[in-house]
Parts: sequence; C-alpha cells; structure tokens
Amino acid sequence: MNDAQIGTDLRRTSWKGWKWLWPGFILLLVIELIPWLIMGDYSFRNINYADPSATGGYVGWDNYRAAFHNSGFGSSLWLTFKMVFICLPIEFLLGLIVALSLTSQEKLKKWFLPIIIIPMIISPTVIGLVGNLNLNPDFGLIGITLKNLGLVKGAILGNYKLAPISIMAIDIWQWTPFVILIFTAGLLSLPKAPFEAASVDGASSWQTFWKVTIPLMKPIFIIGILLRFTDLFKEFDKIFIMTGGGPGSSTEISNIFAYRVNFQFWDLGYGSASVMLLYIVSFLACLLFVNFTTSKDIH
Repeated sequence: MNDAQIGTDLRRTSWKGWKWLWPGFILLLVIELIPWLIMGDYSFRNINYADPSATGGYVGWDNYRAAFHNSGFGSSLWLTFKMVFICLPIEFLLGLIVALSLTSQEKLKKWFLPIIIIPMIISPTVIGLVGNLNLNPDFGLIGITLKNLGLVKGAILGNYKLAPISIMAIDIWQWTPFVILIFTAGLLSLPKAPFEAASVDGASSWQTFWKVTIPLMKPIFIIGILLRFTDLFKEFDKIFIMTGGGPGSSTEISNIFAYRVNFQFWDLGYGSASVMLLYIVSFLACLLFVNFTTSKDIH
C-alpha cells in the first residue's frame, strides 16, 4: 500500500469519526448558541413587556450603561464573589483533610464515603426545602436548637445578617462531599514510586506531603476548584427556594437579580445586558484562573 492510499484511508477514517459528532454540534447550536445570540441582540434593544412605550428599538449600549450604574447589579455581583471566596476555600480545605483521612483508612473509606456523598446527589431544590424547614425557629431542628441556646432570635432566614451565612453553610454542607470525592480519587490514583523514593531518602510525613503529594495533586486541585467556582457562580435554585433573594437584597446574588429583572419586571433588554455581563465576568474569571494556575510543570 502506497502513501497516497494510506492518506486516503486516514481521511476516510477521520470523516467517519467526525460524522458521529454532528448531532451533538447541532444540539449545542440549537439549545445554546442560538439563544445566546438572541440574548445578545436583545441586550441592545429596548424590550420591556411591562412598559407599553418600549418598542423594541435599537438603543446601543444604553442597557449596559444602565447595568454599570445600577447599584443593585454591582451589589449582587459582589455578593456572588463573596460567596465564592468564602465557600470555596472552606470546601477545599475540608475536602482535602477528609480525603487524606479516607485514603489512609480503608475501612473508613468503605463505610464513610457512601454516607457523606448523600447531600451531593440530592436535588438543590430539595436541599433548599430541607434547609428552609430545619432553620425554621418554630419547628426546625437547627432553628429550635439555636433559639433555645439563645444564639438567635426570630427567623434565621429573615435576618439580613444570618441569612447569607446560612446559605453559605448549607452550600458547604452540600458540596464539600463533591470535593472530597474528587480529591479521594486523585489521591488513590497517584503513582507510588515518588512516595517510595521519598521514604528511602528519609523524608518526613510533612515533607512528603508538601514536596510530593501537593505537586502531584495540582491538576486535580485545579479541576476541583474550577468546577466548584463555576457551580457557585451559577447558584440559583437553592437560594431562590430558601429566601428568594431576601430579606431585602441580602441574599440576592447575580443570578437572582437577573431573574427578577427578566421575569418579574419583564425588562428583557436590560435583563439580557445584565446576563451578558455576568457571562463575560465568569468567562474572564475562569480564563484568568486557568492561566494563573496552569503551568508547564503540570504536564
């Protein structure tokens, strides 16, 4: 078989492989790209179903300027990042500590791991309902306990200081098992040769952890942090069920703000601009994180 025939066969094989991907590309085009383009078009128009004077005409960058000058949009975005910066480090540290404990204790891993992943596999809507019931000061287990201890007075989720803390605590409870699962799988997949070499060289447990485990786990850390960052940034259902963004706007993160603008006030022009800005912010944050954490020594 000559080189030309080999090349022809390779092209045919390549086409046969690509043709199976077209249904997926078409599906992504229909359910993601086309709505995104429509949203981008709406963001430059005056579309407000609650305002009879809104004709849907082109208004340029007015909706984006309105978003930048709206304190509600800025405060909701700051609250979203505040939730990320608080929950993510706690989930990371707890996940790593528990994962290290599980990998060193085979019996503990066998019985403990199936139990701790239960919150992770429950629907966020159900988690919100469970949190709402348990934090109720009249008949909720946690709410009654805190009330009897004198730590809280009145409704926990009705307090503008305690409501955000409660939301973050429930998110940590729900998603730390996800981090534990990823880190446990990563630790179990590490090669044994570097650890044997460190033992032969007389390295202590701390030196082995810092010089061997951490560098080998770096790609797993990046994946875990990136997945949790994206999940936290798009948080909606749990908070919507528990507080609806209240009391006031104390738990109104960016997604709930965008929901209210679009589907309560029906200002689709300004709402589309707000969502587009959220998309740009999340994309840039992920891009900066990946560029900052990814280096040649990972590969």
